Amino acid sequence: MKRSVLLTFIVLLVCGCQPARKEEGMVKDEGVPSTAYVVAENEDYKVFLNDEAIADSIEGLPAIKQVSLWVCKNAEREGKKVLTTHIHANGSWSSMDHAVKVPRDSIPAIHKAVILSWHDEPLKLLVEGCSDYRNVQSFIINAESDSAICLPTNSGLVGMSKEEGLLIMQSYDYYQDGGRYNVIEAFDEEGHRISSMEAIIKN
Repeated sequence: MKRSVLLTFIVLLVCGCQPARKEEGMVKDEGVPSTAYVVAENEDYKVFLNDEAIADSIEGLPAIKQVSLWVCKNAEREGKKVLTTHIHANGSWSSMDHAVKVPRDSIPAIHKAVILSWHDEPLKLLVEGCSDYRNVQSFIINAESDSAICLPTNSGLVGMSKEEGLLIMQSYDYYQDGGRYNVIEAFDEEGHRISSMEAIIKN
């Protein structure tokens, strides 16, 4: 009996550590590519990514994919293409110390999407990707706008504040004598910085 319980626990643990599988060929929403896979959904929308191309990879590192982003309103079951990433897009604005609006088609990479909008609100997303094998770039997208808001962060979303619905974002910076520390910041959905904390633990 103990052995059976132990084996069951191990199986659950191993399965829980596996990445989510792409549900290729299972998409039934009209207009969405059959190879697209769901990356976010709620009661109003499904959000899909579809692999379009693969850039030249650095030896020992995974290739960066060019993807298209699709959304489908559940009540209509008809998909709409939002954007296609451009791996070699000019990312000079990503080093700004405040949020900036950028053309939606200048997002270099996407591997994650989070639905920010509430029930019955126009769709708003946070999308994230890494195009340089180090920094995570984060963008707020309003599906009805041609621009996106690039947040001045480099390590991605930590979570959402429960009461205010703020985006809690993480970055890193460097000590003068070497080593890194985290910077935790809160932003609203318009990209305004509400609060910031530097997690400096050494003098």
